[in-house]
Amino acid sequence: QSGVQSASPFADQADTAPGYDLANVEVVLFSPVQNTRRIIRDAVHGAGFRRVNVVISIDALRRAVRDSELDMLVLEAKQQGNEICEHIHDIRHGRLGNNPYLVITVITWNPSDAAIRTFINAGADDIITMPVSIGTVTSRVDHIVENRQKFVATSRYVGPDRRSPDRTDEAADLGSFEVPNGVRYKATGDLSAKVDLEKIERANRIVQEHRLRRTTLQFGQITAKLERFTKDKPGDKVPGKELSEMTELVQYIARQTQDDARQEVLDLVSSLEKIMNEAIFEGRPKSNLFALLRVHGEALLALLRGEEEAADLVVRAVFTAAKVIDARASTRNNSELH
Repeated sequence: QSGVQSASPFADQADTAPGYDLANVEVVLFSPVQNTRRIIRDAVHGAGFRRVNVVISIDALRRAVRDSELDMLVLEAKQQGNEICEHIHDIRHGRLGNNPYLVITVITWNPSDAAIRTFINAGADDIITMPVSIGTVTSRVDHIVENRQKFVATSRYVGPDRRSPDRTDEAADLGSFEVPNGVRYKATGDLSAKVDLEKIERANRIVQEHRLRRTTLQFGQITAKLERFTKDKPGDKVPGKELSEMTELVQYIARQTQDDARQEVLDLVSSLEKIMNEAIFEGRPKSNLFALLRVHGEALLALLRGEEEAADLVVRAVFTAAKVIDARASTRNNSELH
């Protein structure tokens, strides 16, 4: 059960009814396994939920999320585990439904840490292992209402913050953030947790900002690594995996900033794309190109953080990039003439 405890810090609490009114919480229960469907439904009902829509196919589940104003998903994952993870991932990344911050609980028959980690990595709030009981569901609802994890966002993950409290990294200043919690709102009447368009859009903006900043940090880390590589091994072929990953990160940054109102962001990203294309075109780029890419990443990060020296960094990066690209184009033209 160690994996269950890591997924829910309150898994060992006594099964005591918290006294919340769950009658109006809209729940969609996905339970395709006939011989356990009644057990799970009765446990959910016994915990106090009354508005429970049971679906038995992935297609019906996706329709329910797309078309219903629901507060919570309960997903039985004895079968179709991969489809369940894909479903959660689509919700969290805004590709399915209008609320990426639904409360999502997975019920699994496999208590291994590896299996549970798969659902955690997809963005589930909580994982319950079979056999399920009224007391188990009740204690987890208490956790969701009173202690739901704040969210974090990266280019690949949106969901509850599972990092250890003492973890430190370059993105630590971003922290985690509160998201709407329809279960808490309907169970307690707490208006600050109410799910509405304004709160969803605010959370979406935070997600976009955090993903962009973490992507820029990741880009900078890979660029610095390749800068060191080309200094230590001049003339060697640059590892294709890292170069390909850098290209994808630049493409993501460009997509995320294409509608940015700040001209300096647009200018910097345009310059970043040109330098990245130059590095790919050259095949065996020298360390100075990666140094320039690293400076672009640092300038973009400074802009996103709102640092005072950001404007000067942008001007220097764009100016230097223009000179480098012009010089390289001139060299290629001269080579073609001769």
